[in-house]
Amino acid sequence: MTLFYRQNFYLILFFFFTCFSVFAQTFSISGVVRDAKTAEVVPFANVFIANTTKGTTTNEKGEYSLTKIPFGTVIISVSMLGYAPARQTIREEKTGVKEIDFTLNPNEQELSEVKVSSSRDKTWEKYFQRFLKAILGDTPLAKSCTIKDSYLIDFEEIKGILKAKATRPIEVENLALGYRVFFTLTSFLLSNDEIQYQGYARFEELKPVSDKEEKKWNLNRKMAFEGSDRHLFWSLAQHKLKMEGYEAFVDAAGFNPANRTAMFYGQLNKSILPVNLDSLIKKGRIDNEFRIKFPKRIELHFASPYFNGQFYRDDNRMISWIETTKDLDFNDKGIIQNPKDLIVSGFMSNKRLAEMLPLDYLPNESIQREIPATKINVALDSTTQKSIWRLQEQVQLSTNKSYYHPNENLWFAGEMLYADAAMSDSISKVVYVEWISPQNELIIRQKYHVDSLHFQGMVKLPSNLMLGNYHLRAYTKWMRNFGDSCFFEQIVPVISPKQYIVGKAIPSVNNSLIKLITDKKVYQPREKINVQIEGTKAENVVVSVTDSLVIRRVKSLETKAKPFLSASSFKILPEFKYLAETGLTLSGKVLDKSDKPAFANLVFYFGKAQYTVTAQTDTEGKFSVSGIQLSDTTDISYQATDLKGRLLNKILFDNEEFPIIKPSVLTPIFEIKDLNTTVLIEKDIDLPKDAIQLDEVSVRTKRTEKQFVSKPIYGNPDFTVYAKDMGPALIGMNPVLALQGKVPGVQITYADGRIKVRMRGGQNSIEGDSAPLYLIDGFPVEDVNSLLSVNFDNIDRIEVLKTARAMFGSRGANGVIAIYTKSSVSKPSESNNHGLKASAKQLTIIGFQEANPFFSPNYGTSKEISKLDMRTTIFWQPKLSSNKFSFYAADNIGVYRISVKNGNEIAETFVEVQR
Repeated sequence: MTLFYRQNFYLILFFFFTCFSVFAQTFSISGVVRDAKTAEVVPFANVFIANTTKGTTTNEKGEYSLTKIPFGTVIISVSMLGYAPARQTIREEKTGVKEIDFTLNPNEQELSEVKVSSSRDKTWEKYFQRFLKAILGDTPLAKSCTIKDSYLIDFEEIKGILKAKATRPIEVENLALGYRVFFTLTSFLLSNDEIQYQGYARFEELKPVSDKEEKKWNLNRKMAFEGSDRHLFWSLAQHKLKMEGYEAFVDAAGFNPANRTAMFYGQLNKSILPVNLDSLIKKGRIDNEFRIKFPKRIELHFASPYFNGQFYRDDNRMISWIETTKDLDFNDKGIIQNPKDLIVSGFMSNKRLAEMLPLDYLPNESIQREIPATKINVALDSTTQKSIWRLQEQVQLSTNKSYYHPNENLWFAGEMLYADAAMSDSISKVVYVEWISPQNELIIRQKYHVDSLHFQGMVKLPSNLMLGNYHLRAYTKWMRNFGDSCFFEQIVPVISPKQYIVGKAIPSVNNSLIKLITDKKVYQPREKINVQIEGTKAENVVVSVTDSLVIRRVKSLETKAKPFLSASSFKILPEFKYLAETGLTLSGKVLDKSDKPAFANLVFYFGKAQYTVTAQTDTEGKFSVSGIQLSDTTDISYQATDLKGRLLNKILFDNEEFPIIKPSVLTPIFEIKDLNTTVLIEKDIDLPKDAIQLDEVSVRTKRTEKQFVSKPIYGNPDFTVYAKDMGPALIGMNPVLALQGKVPGVQITYADGRIKVRMRGGQNSIEGDSAPLYLIDGFPVEDVNSLLSVNFDNIDRIEVLKTARAMFGSRGANGVIAIYTKSSVSKPSESNNHGLKASAKQLTIIGFQEANPFFSPNYGTSKEISKLDMRTTIFWQPKLSSNKFSFYAADNIGVYRISVKNGNEIAETFVEVQR
């Protein structure tokens, strides 16, 4: 019995493919879009390269421009509400600007009256379900796809063939791959065993709501790509067919495929023969194109990492068939230039609209987008106004106290808010927090990375801080498009330790369902206090515990979220000068010896993250690298070379632009009163009694070796310990132990297997981190344990900076310990392993501020802390994820306020501490 099954469910994909990638050989397209009847210009029309994310909109004059389009065949498409879509197919092989104008025909059908009966609704629903399964496919990914405007689709069935049409692009939300697809359906035919559909798409990438969703999308995109016709032709172009899991076969002459059995290997080299597709590839018309002429019918076996095939009993690979009678042209990105000549069936035919990826997608390659730079000053319709309204975001901060004293830490938790909840966590990932003086001068500006709508941080207030009303301001660059009035701002008074503040009486309306339950109501100093939260799900809950006798809650100083601008307030399109940031950005310009813009290749090595990024300049010598994920102050090595590989030394980096600081418009009313006693502000904490404290020894040495050593960017260190002075007994241990007894002013303790380093003059505190900054060959590492990766035999020297240097920011406040390996002691002509020459330049940038942990003593351990504990903030947790938490009381007796905030809900309870 023959079990061979020939799938007749053909999928003829008449997509007009084009390529978008960053090649040196590119061209530009510009033109005007007009109404075909009136010849008037059409603003706000979508102009895009079909099946990619690359597109733009026309300005108020109907003009558009698309740049950096690689040579080859492209389809330029135009769509606009109220008009029938238009497109033009072009092929370009020369650099320059190609002028292409469009005329759009008004879609009269959209304006006509539509009558729908209930019987038609039932029939339409039946047709729609057949259409949905046919066009999206029947894979697991298809279940996460939704057609948002299905009412646009009309159906007609004639002699068992279902036809579908749509008057304008249909919107498909693909939550499996993370895209919003606007698909122009030009034809659709469905019979019992065959589907044919033709169309082209515009892709918009969705923003993941969490890291988990982003990882899911990346995996699903890779899953959708692998085994597709795009993957096949990309593998052919890269000569990686077998490496990517493909094998090809043809039917042996004289054998009827219908007589094949379910056992593949029993027929191999008999009725089915292997074929080497690589030998069939020829060069195309331009450098990045290829041509292949397949045999009439190819059977393709693909080893999928995600699925097991069920066609053959002894071969679990996925099986597809390819049929064509003409040569196929494709480029090095796997994009077929004449897809109408390709017919596929089997596994490949199951990859339909639900698994369709933009042509500018390749695994591990980023997608570049263009945002129109031209300002459009025309009246906006309500649909456009709502679209702009949805793009608003805000920052909301919650601080641990309402006011502060000098030498305290201001702790805060941040949350992102959105006008449209559907846009949550989908725009900015970078927030700027500023500490501004009473004289409206910037004191501190910190950058924070947003993770799942939240971030957290701390501002250290110096002991000599002038008293007065300071401002805390927070914003994203994207918010600047909607005006500075959207920024978060809060007045934060800094008063004498002998004072407290009483706020203006505000009626208390507590509709919170949150309840706080403590295990007792009265505690002793340093006793453990257990709290349980009821009435809410603990996700990103903010907890603050303060001494209510010296720190009062001042409601008039608390800043609530501002209302978002209404949709009707957008009379014209905002300029959108500021782009949303997903990470840090480096941009600038490269000049040649004559100070003219240079075509250049740039290499950036981010030492802390240990990765390399490359970039190219445009025709004006400009470059931009975005999405950089770096924390705190980091050194970046970089170099630029021309197209012949020669170094270019004139690299000019752009300075960051920040909003001006204006006087605050907030007028909170409060009164400052005197305390009976002075608030004790104590940060230092004694070492555990059982810790081993090593003696300080001052040792002077004389350097005798002569070698080339690149000068550090921080200049001369305070002290240097060379390899020859390090004891052999330390081999295999942490290199920082080599400083024991050799560097004055440095204390190293070793207790419970943990190393603690403190430098005289460092900003050690009970609530902060007293560790110095650790560097390896000039690049920061996480902590002292990271030094274990350094081979003792490869160490050249260890340099110590006991005083803070401005270039290291807050990370270097407690000093710096810099380890230099022998590989860093080299000649200037030598290169490293990161694609950079030793003469590469260095740039120090300030990355995301790292969230310091709040110090909460654990008095339940055997190690007692003898220093008096008089903290006014007893406990602070900006991101509680459990319904239970606990902390220890300090030494100050009185009443503690326990406050819990979850979004707009706030709950409080009080406990008493007595001796």
